[in-house]
Amino acid sequence: MAQVDSSIGGKTGVNSAGGKNLIGTFYQPKLVLSDLTLLKSLSKRNLVCGFAEILKHSIIKDSKFFNKLDRDKNKIFENFNFNILAEIIFKSCKIKLSFVNKDEKEQNDRMILNFGHTFAHGIEAANKYSGKINHGEAVLIGMILATRLSFIKKVCSKQTLDKIEKLYLNQKLLKKFLNFLDKNNLNKIVNFMEVDKKNYDKKINLILLKRIGKTTKPGQYRFSPKEMKSVLRKIIRF
Repeated sequence: MAQVDSSIGGKTGVNSAGGKNLIGTFYQPKLVLSDLTLLKSLSKRNLVCGFAEILKHSIIKDSKFFNKLDRDKNKIFENFNFNILAEIIFKSCKIKLSFVNKDEKEQNDRMILNFGHTFAHGIEAANKYSGKINHGEAVLIGMILATRLSFIKKVCSKQTLDKIEKLYLNQKLLKKFLNFLDKNNLNKIVNFMEVDKKNYDKKINLILLKRIGKTTKPGQYRFSPKEMKSVLRKIIRF
């Protein structure tokens, strides 16, 4: 995850009781080094977490990249093909940099990188940042919820939703994750979503998906907490 996401962009945020990434600063590194041999030391669970951010970059920016990830998923998780890993990590970094270079302080287009993350940060905070669910897993849940919401709001097609959900099902990426979205947790999740850094009033600002490779603009879709709780119940049962 550090190789494809947190090492790129200069954000140095920390978690707190008030929410995720609400405290921190921007401080750009002079150099980032990624040693792919480190990946050999990671568990499948941690590899999936890094893959979540790579997948996000493909969904928001590059449909051909998404198709490649879908086609080469076994080479990533089962065969551990270093050439494929180097290619997708490099591509993922380039996509993130394209947003950061245009909007370093996250005032506009860089918010698109938070696709799925408003849900994810709420899920993490509601679970007290415990080891039961980590950031990448929460992002995987958040992206599915955001895509389902996009379909319900007629922003994306059923074909787009089905294509993304098929990749999830093939890799069992949703296995047991929905346990973190029970009725007892919903209110907590939405309460934390209310203080997400993308919001500028009492409404929750979400990035939705038009099609693979294209999202809505920041600020285009905003929901009241009450509406968000109602929507969550619908898309979890979907």
